[in-house]
Amino acid sequence: MAAIDAQGVTITYENNLSAAQTVGGVVSFSGLDGEAADIDITNLASTAKEFKQGLQDFGNFSMEVIRDYDDAGQAALLDAMDNQATREMVVTLPSGTLNVITFQAYVKSVTLEGAVDDIVRGTINLKISGEPVAS
Repeated sequence: MAAIDAQGVTITYENNLSAAQTVGGVVSFSGLDGEAADIDITNLASTAKEFKQGLQDFGNFSMEVIRDYDDAGQAALLDAMDNQATREMVVTLPSGTLNVITFQAYVKSVTLEGAVDDIVRGTINLKISGEPVAS
């Protein structure tokens, strides 16, 4: 199995003109953490609980960033949050097969964090809507 370096990953988010903006200052990311719903199909003849898989929820996507209010990608995310807009996000891995993951998402929250002997950071949390596509 070939490992994929995280260094070199790019993340873009659409601005209000449907143009992709690279999100700058990304330190780390995580996501696609959802799971399918469980549908209870137990009936009076059942001898144990029975379930059927429901629709897949692809969960969330979050990024820790070094905050930069002049960065076009971070500005696009803030604009989308202000306007309650769902927009396209693209995560491009630096190598591998099916290394481009595209999905629709809206911004749930943006935090602002700072400490002594550190820089201003933040976490941007998004909710994935629909099914991601790997290409």
